Amino acid sequence: MRSLTATEFTLIKPFKFVAREKVIESVPVGFVLLKPVVAGICGSEILYFKGEKEKEKLEKRLPMCLLHEGVSKVVDVGEGVRLKTGIDVVVNPMLPCGQCVSCKLGIGENFCQDSRYMAATADGLSRTLLLYPENRVIPVPPGVDLEVAALTEPLSIALNAFEVATISKNEKAAVIGDGTIGYMTALIMSYLGGVAIENLYLIGIVEEKLRLAGDFSTTLNSLREKQRLEGLQQSFDVAFEAVGGRSQGITLDEATDLLKPGGRCVVLGLSGAKVPVDINRLVNKGLALKGSVRSRMEHFKRVIELLKDLNFSDKVKRMISEKRFIIKSPEDLEVAFRYADTEEGEARTKPGRVLVHFP
Repeated sequence: MRSLTATEFTLIKPFKFVAREKVIESVPVGFVLLKPVVAGICGSEILYFKGEKEKEKLEKRLPMCLLHEGVSKVVDVGEGVRLKTGIDVVVNPMLPCGQCVSCKLGIGENFCQDSRYMAATADGLSRTLLLYPENRVIPVPPGVDLEVAALTEPLSIALNAFEVATISKNEKAAVIGDGTIGYMTALIMSYLGGVAIENLYLIGIVEEKLRLAGDFSTTLNSLREKQRLEGLQQSFDVAFEAVGGRSQGITLDEATDLLKPGGRCVVLGLSGAKVPVDINRLVNKGLALKGSVRSRMEHFKRVIELLKDLNFSDKVKRMISEKRFIIKSPEDLEVAFRYADTEEGEARTKPGRVLVHFP
């Protein structure tokens, strides 16, 4: 192949993206050359954008290309690659190290302690071209909408959390958080777990977001319905904390209040700071607190199969923001990130994962 020049939209400091050029001379053996098509903006990336990650991480990891969930097109392939050019693929953003304790013991690639993970410890999709191993991408099946396929990664996170919870269809579950991950966790429990609507609660603070899940979960606005929320204390076998950020201390308290003695709390939310936990409440109720970290390739593949089902994919499509962004410059990406900030941007009151498109 002739050498190509990629434009990288790089975060160099909080709130500041710049365009940089990188020359790609060739495609290595076993790699594919990808052109990002559509990507979602995740809350974990908002923390980098706003400078709310730990200081040492910001100093070590920036400058960096953000965006780790999305679809790309294969534009060239290296020797030994079976994929054909022109197809669309979902990118698994994690490259496990293969050398840490988790990798050597086979605990699970999502527990890898030294992985290369897009928009965290490696550059993400905010660039016009990138090289990536063939074995970490999955073809998008015919008929699956590319915007829906772009949400495979957060769906895989929800699927992993569902498995971590080991919930039966007769148990009662509460999902705290009306954002993308909360919605998807509730959807997976309904669709795969068979948890009935009367046993599955989605708890949040934005009516427009909660309304999206009203046909498969019981919804509750924790700001407007405080008395109803209090009446549900000690009613649930499992609670999922899917908020993170500045509110995580509050939502963890909500979760422990809602759980029956002996209940399980699965934590998906991330925070840029230490979060207080009421240890007395945890101990006295005998609660199990467990983190659900990322996902594995098997989760990606299962989600891709699920998306072939129109009933399921239509419900996923609800979680796509009506506001789309075309990224042609660093300024375009900054505007998209400011909008997508669910704490301070317009997206805080509007439902859906914000997607960005690369022309």
